[in-house]
Amino acid sequence: MEQSTWYGEEGRPLGLHRPCPCGCDSRGGSKGVGYLTGSTDEGDGFTIWIQDENVYQVVRDVLESERGRY
Repeated sequence: MEQSTWYGEEGRPLGLHRPCPCGCDSRGGSKGVGYLTGSTDEGDGFTIWIQDENVYQVVRDVLESERGRY
């Protein structure tokens, strides 16, 4: 997994995404199946690049179960 923090976009909702099919999300050639990203209202954010499909599926399932709790 590759991860990074950044400052910029404010209030990005926590989300799990697949890479863009055009290749703009290639992360410098690193293979990956998707990424988890989000930021605060102040613009402090993070992105975690996920390289394993099983990890992607578990993260998706956890996020879906958490949404049902609120």
